[in-house]
Amino acid sequence: QFGAGLMILSWSLVEVPRYLFYVFAIFSGDATKGTPYPLFWMRYSLFAVLYPSGITGEVTVFVAAMNDPEFLNAFGPAYSDVLYYSIVSLLVVYFFGALPMIFNMVGNRKSAFKKRFAKPPPPPRGIVFPVSSTKNGKDVRSSTPVGKAILSAAVGAVDKDKAAKIEKERNWRFGYVKHVVGMVEAQCASPESALKVAQAGLDKAYEVFEFVKDDGTKASLKDVMAAKSEQKFCTGFVKGETAGGKNILEVPYKDGKLSGAALKAKVKEWVDYGTIEPSAGEAILGCVENPGWLDLSDRYFVLLGAGSALGPLLVL
Repeated sequence: QFGAGLMILSWSLVEVPRYLFYVFAIFSGDATKGTPYPLFWMRYSLFAVLYPSGITGEVTVFVAAMNDPEFLNAFGPAYSDVLYYSIVSLLVVYFFGALPMIFNMVGNRKSAFKKRFAKPPPPPRGIVFPVSSTKNGKDVRSSTPVGKAILSAAVGAVDKDKAAKIEKERNWRFGYVKHVVGMVEAQCASPESALKVAQAGLDKAYEVFEFVKDDGTKASLKDVMAAKSEQKFCTGFVKGETAGGKNILEVPYKDGKLSGAALKAKVKEWVDYGTIEPSAGEAILGCVENPGWLDLSDRYFVLLGAGSALGPLLVL
């Protein structure tokens, strides 16, 4: 039966490159970029031919078995119908399961190629978490040690026992909440305790966080803030040059823009549903009902920091 040979050949050609790919991944430590490209390509490309051919081989074997009296009567004539309809049920499974399996590999291929040829992330600059470990020769900056250190220092200012428990916490991802609650309880003891906890936490944060300069050198945030600044800040002035508009509030929504009565009705719907706060709804309606509010030609905005909420830059 040629289908059996096609099936065996197809799945063999799938598995051999796959497991060889895993071997290289283990030794290189990076399955995405550490494996030879020809092997990587075969791992995520051969399925396009071999999955259909392997499935075709299996289906032809099933069909041949359905038409083979010797096979159907292998357990006696009483079980021939059972075997026949068992094969039919398997064919139904193949009919509904083959395409999802192939499309799953299409998605895996797309993801793997995207990761392999992705541009490396830019080097860290500015305030960063400290290096906690290395993996495949790359620095790993985990937030867990930093969070434990800051919380422990903050609580330790008023309660050494609670601080020790924080440091011993092994399941930080799911166990940190109780320690945050404990910190709040310690702060609620008195105004003095609240200030001590806050100051100790801030001091520790300045101590553990790092600042990486443009040349790659790094120091603790505390040392950088204490040093003389190498850069000078200045004040900029941006004046709008666009001609005055029609002073009608229009809110982009889906494929169009809402204004007037339509906008008011939609804002009411958003407020009733809880999409926006009532105060936000009132502010929008106020602008709809008072078009003059939209004229800001005689208003000035002071932005402290280029990355503030109204600032022109994405990153400070």
